[in-house]
Amino acid sequence: MQLLKFELYKMYRQKIIYFTFILLVLFSTGFTFNRITDWEKDLYREWEGPISEEKIQLAHQGNEELTKKMDERVEEDGFVYSETEQTKMGIYETISFIINIEKNANEKLSKLEKENNYNTDLEKAMLKDFDTSYFAYNKGPEKVIDYASVYSIFLTGAMLLIGLSTIYTQEYSSGVDNYILSSKKGRVSLLWAKVSASLIYTFVIVIAWELFNLGWNVFQFGNEGWDTSIQHYFKYYFSPYSFNMLEYHFIQLGIHLLAAFSFAILIVLISSICKNSLIAFFINGAIFATPYLIVEMLMLPNGVEDIFRFSYIYIMNVEFLFDHFKTFNFFGYPILYPVVAIVWMVVVSMALVLVTSHIVRKREVTV
Repeated sequence: MQLLKFELYKMYRQKIIYFTFILLVLFSTGFTFNRITDWEKDLYREWEGPISEEKIQLAHQGNEELTKKMDERVEEDGFVYSETEQTKMGIYETISFIINIEKNANEKLSKLEKENNYNTDLEKAMLKDFDTSYFAYNKGPEKVIDYASVYSIFLTGAMLLIGLSTIYTQEYSSGVDNYILSSKKGRVSLLWAKVSASLIYTFVIVIAWELFNLGWNVFQFGNEGWDTSIQHYFKYYFSPYSFNMLEYHFIQLGIHLLAAFSFAILIVLISSICKNSLIAFFINGAIFATPYLIVEMLMLPNGVEDIFRFSYIYIMNVEFLFDHFKTFNFFGYPILYPVVAIVWMVVVSMALVLVTSHIVRKREVTV
């Protein structure tokens, strides 16, 4: 326990981690602030609930009326919509968007009835299970989910690289490693202290940016709409998963945290090998960022591209695991991508711990 406390103390006494976190959080805001007004929420509340045929007809009628007004105003003086009318138009377009989600799902089901692939039954069952008909204002949840998909990668990645890359190299540069490595028991105890401290540090980082994420976006856009399905967010239009936004966000956080834990253990491994903290930093950074550069800059076949997507940076992003129906063929049995990602991260983490333990046990004392 004393070793763990000491390792945590060494991490949190680094002033650079606080400076970096604050700087990245500030940049993640875009230095902008847009707070939703009460009258906008009131307009959405009038339409909140399951989308009935009556609401569809009213939305269609309202859309036609506003379109006609726009045409008349453009001819007269070029003025288009007031803020209230823009909000109403957004509501009508969202209802139309939701109708298209259900239409797309039904068309997909009809198509699947004629197919007999290894994963056809699973996809049909998933499409029959989800319901996207509930409508509510959900700008807040959308922004929270988007923050956890995009900005979280930079925050978690940068904070782990800066905070953990020196976790072993400090011992080498100060010469303390000779005393530690003179005892096999001391080696193992120190390793577990460093791994445990790294996981605690990682957990704190994720919780820290999540608290900011919730506070910043909920304050601006409100806390309504967590019960709406994730398909209402355009990024998940083709997703077959029957999660509402609250359920998905918890899953999103869990998978991100699991990948972050695994990356933290990798950093410990690289730091145990390298005696120079700068080299350890760049090696870890390259491992983290290279898959993204390869996927975004090269035209890869789908199968090859997916291999690179099962890397830390993409699994922390989480989005690609849920935006479409994707499965891995395991001897004719379909395994959903989120399940594959979770198992993969667990296996990699265990392997990294074993490799690190072997390296630490076998390391020779230097003069």
